[in-house]
Amino acid sequence: MVGGIRDWEYGVPGEYCFVSCSQCDFVQIHPFPSLEDLGKAYAVDYHGYVEAQDLGPVYLALYRVKNWLPDSRLRRLLPPHPRILDVGCGNGGFLARFSHVTGAQLTGIDFSERSVESTRARGFQAFLGTFDQFVAPEPYDMIAMNNYLEHTQAPRGELQKAWDNLKSGGHLVGEVPGFNSYERCLFKRYWGGNHVPRHTFQFDEILLRRALKEVGFEDVQVTHELNTGHWALSVQNLLQTFIGPKAPPLRHGRAWYYELLLPLFLPLNIFCVVARRAGVIQFRARKMGQPEKMRGRRLRGGLLRGRGGGSHCGPRPNRGAQVFRSR
Repeated sequence: MVGGIRDWEYGVPGEYCFVSCSQCDFVQIHPFPSLEDLGKAYAVDYHGYVEAQDLGPVYLALYRVKNWLPDSRLRRLLPPHPRILDVGCGNGGFLARFSHVTGAQLTGIDFSERSVESTRARGFQAFLGTFDQFVAPEPYDMIAMNNYLEHTQAPRGELQKAWDNLKSGGHLVGEVPGFNSYERCLFKRYWGGNHVPRHTFQFDEILLRRALKEVGFEDVQVTHELNTGHWALSVQNLLQTFIGPKAPPLRHGRAWYYELLLPLFLPLNIFCVVARRAGVIQFRARKMGQPEKMRGRRLRGGLLRGRGGGSHCGPRPNRGAQVFRSR
């Protein structure tokens, strides 16, 4: 039995596991980090704050290829002069991919000053703070949560906030790690999607669909992404750990050989996508209106509470939790 999962990429102290609440089925990190601890975890040479080209030419090429088809589909969903909000905008890369859409009003949110500065440098509006603190001047046609929900303290509260800030007919889009992936089963505590302590919650396709529908979203679509990033990172985690002090230094949490591993795992990744057990899953859902049965639940709170209590079990594991430990 392995004692816990560590931050293999950046060396933030601590050992963690993931627990599943018997009441709401949400899978969350244990022990749950405080906001202060999370702030320290991002105060590193974090890969999410840099441009794609800074991670190497192979990474950049695969990044462009994997985004081309999904982006073209999303653009077809947009009305003229769309309002787009990117929650957890990082360096503003997602907004930049829609900057040529005629009349688009593009806004990002991030609690990192570095991210907000990068997004503003691209010419976009950016709010420094959390989504919970953000007050939208008017609803949006599309809200993006790419690699965001797994970083939050209350995923259902975040989904509720997105629903409230979308226009009728608007879309919520995003992606999260696939906790039910073959990658996680193979690499266990070294899986790149663990990413502790930053990934506070984990999702599979069934749980993600259920959470979106409980908030009130309709036309929920979940697809498995052609993305070898977690494969490559998992191998890197293993190699760096077993090589020890003589291991190559990491830059942006990545070794020099990381990008060379990315194309090697494409055949395996394609198999996982077909089997619907890939390490990254994308979602798209639509706000069609407020179902009558949801109004009372929102007013009463409970399952759909806001930040700090938005999941059924909140920031601390429920007594009926099942521990997911890597063997």
